[in-house]
Amino acid sequence: MLKIDRLKITIRTAEQDSGFDHTFMQGINFIASDDNTCGKSSVIEGIYYALGFEEIIGGRGEKVLTSAYKNSIEYNSKTFNTLESEVYLEVYNGTDIITLYRTAKMENRDSRLVTVYFGCLADVETGSVDYDDMYVHMPNSATREKGFHTFLERYLGLELPYVNNYSDSESKLYLQLLFSSMFIEQKRGWADIFSGMPNLGIKEAKQRTVEYILNLDTIENEKKKISLTDEKNEIEKSWNDIVQALIADSRSAQCIISGFPNSPRILEEAVRAKVSIEYINRQEINSYILNLRDELSRLSSLKPKIVDNFDELQVELDETEKQIDLISNKINEARTKLSMEDASIKSLRESLDTIKIDIANNKDAARLKNLGADIGSEIIKGICPVCNQAIADTLLPLANEFHIMSIDENIKHLVAQKEMFEFALNGHSEAKAELKNSISHFERSLFTLRRLALSLRSDLYAVDEELSESIVYKKLELGNEIQQLEKFQNTVNDSLEKLTELSERWRKYLDEKEQIPKEKFTLEDKKKLSSFESNFKNDLRTYGYKSVSNIDDISISRDTYLPVINNFDMKFDSSASDNIRAIWAFTMALLQTSNTHLGNHPGILIFDEPDQHSIVISNMKAFFKGIIDVEGWKQVIIGITIKDTDTRTAIESLDARSYNMIKINEKAFTPIIKVPPLNDVDEQS
Repeated sequence: MLKIDRLKITIRTAEQDSGFDHTFMQGINFIASDDNTCGKSSVIEGIYYALGFEEIIGGRGEKVLTSAYKNSIEYNSKTFNTLESEVYLEVYNGTDIITLYRTAKMENRDSRLVTVYFGCLADVETGSVDYDDMYVHMPNSATREKGFHTFLERYLGLELPYVNNYSDSESKLYLQLLFSSMFIEQKRGWADIFSGMPNLGIKEAKQRTVEYILNLDTIENEKKKISLTDEKNEIEKSWNDIVQALIADSRSAQCIISGFPNSPRILEEAVRAKVSIEYINRQEINSYILNLRDELSRLSSLKPKIVDNFDELQVELDETEKQIDLISNKINEARTKLSMEDASIKSLRESLDTIKIDIANNKDAARLKNLGADIGSEIIKGICPVCNQAIADTLLPLANEFHIMSIDENIKHLVAQKEMFEFALNGHSEAKAELKNSISHFERSLFTLRRLALSLRSDLYAVDEELSESIVYKKLELGNEIQQLEKFQNTVNDSLEKLTELSERWRKYLDEKEQIPKEKFTLEDKKKLSSFESNFKNDLRTYGYKSVSNIDDISISRDTYLPVINNFDMKFDSSASDNIRAIWAFTMALLQTSNTHLGNHPGILIFDEPDQHSIVISNMKAFFKGIIDVEGWKQVIIGITIKDTDTRTAIESLDARSYNMIKINEKAFTPIIKVPPLNDVDEQS
């Protein structure tokens, strides 16, 4: 809760000090004057300013305050230049009293500095109270320990949620947004519901504010949904990264993997048994590695010296050179096919671009036709203006049996063509990737064969006692290939381990997703919104709303939480005075519903000049009485002009014990009479 106990504003000039110093009570507090230019709004601005809520008025800092705080004040037809100005606001949260101090104009003190005194204003004036300095309207003032709004949120017992902002991240639901639904200022506050809400970059700020005040579960559910979506995206990205890395490794190892889970799912314990690895020759990898080891063992048993094996070396060299020619031809064929694929992809992309332009043009034509472009033209209706016969959507002469497609049919045809081209483009792109992979594999094989051929030639012309270079080379190649394949097997196992961990996260994600209510609103939310709607409509009746014949046609939108009539904004059907009544009713209904259903409303309202657009006095009486009748905690401060007898009568008709009257006679800021200290008084006497 928030209760304002005392407000003290001081304006210092060279000639004298002026100010405002009054206390407030629970219930209704009137700040009243006979004239509308006596400074009531300046007093109310002092409350906003001390709380750091001046953005509701229209900006930050002292620049949004009236001239009295910054430039000059008038009293008894004299103008005095303002040298310094300051605001003290004593508030109570149901447990502790504190006093907030903020200057509007003062040398060597920035207006963004707020001093919090941990005691009442009377104690501050005697200097016997602890205090702490904080900052406002600076980065992190709503999140850091020394941020004033961080302190104020905690002091008021609020736990503001983090909500989406326009930077695709999260921000707190700032206090300024919350209190814009409770503080209705005179200049722009009566234009519409929430018209005083500042733009602080929060998406759907009005909806989030209503949800928080009424303590709807939707905020938490939305937060969970956002969190789960982020978790889902993170798991899918991590999973895909592992799969893509493994695909790249498999190409490098010249292996084919089957049964590997390509997308997130709950993995069985026996997932490893379902994953098989084959070498590019389609031989199971373990068998292939075993064959390589046998070959390595055979070569190791040979004496690595040149003996009488010239014929064998020559046959092996001939076979190797044949393989070199064969693979070279395969590389050339693959490169030719790759060029053809590139040409096909380029052609398909150009065709796709053309089709997309045609679709856009046809959609524009259809949209204009549906909107009734060239109203009155028979041609746009498909009728000849001369013979009044139907004409097709073309200017070309056609055979009678030839059907010309309409614009809509043409769009469908083009969309189908687009999908066909996209499918073909995807196929050619995959074929291109496979060709590039094949070329890479062939080039590696060609390099190995050429090295082997070189070794064989060296052996053919070597001295008998020299080491066999081809045998040494083969052993090295076999050893490297075995090492590479075993490393790839370990990579697959490590990848499966990582996927198993991601699988557990996926299981948890699916479980939490299932627990989120399928409907937007919980049963308790529906009760609160029904109560809010009922309170709003009852208040409209009480305040004399007449712009619709049946108030039951009005409802609270379950999307925007704003009043609508047949799904249209209610203000479009409201007169100027009824729009004011709607703002009264909406603001009051939030308080009533929150008090009844244990919402988060702090229980304070401010209305500056609520009698806009010549509201009839009976409605004003009903408004005042409605405030008094609200169950639960409330404090309402109303700035009002009582020049009219009717307005004065409406206030005086209330029980005198139910309201507090702060009467401003000429000006809100009056000269401060300095009382000398008691010892000085004694000496004078």
